[in-house]
Amino acid sequence: MVTAQIDEPQDPILLDAPLLTADDVAALLAVPRSSVYEYARRLHDPLPSLRIGRHRRFDRRSVERWLAAQRSS
Repeated sequence: MVTAQIDEPQDPILLDAPLLTADDVAALLAVPRSSVYEYARRLHDPLPSLRIGRHRRFDRRSVERWLAAQRSS
């Protein structure tokens, strides 16, 4: 199985599922795409993302963990 690292070293991405685009994440969170990019760029508690060239992609499991942390804080 192929893995890649996300911004946080302890959070490996397993490539057994496709990475999500900002549009995909926006639809899951019911927010505008611009908000997804804002969340990914913020300095404190950013939405985990992976830069691939000039593109930003998201691992669904990381997004789910981030969302759960937002609910508890």
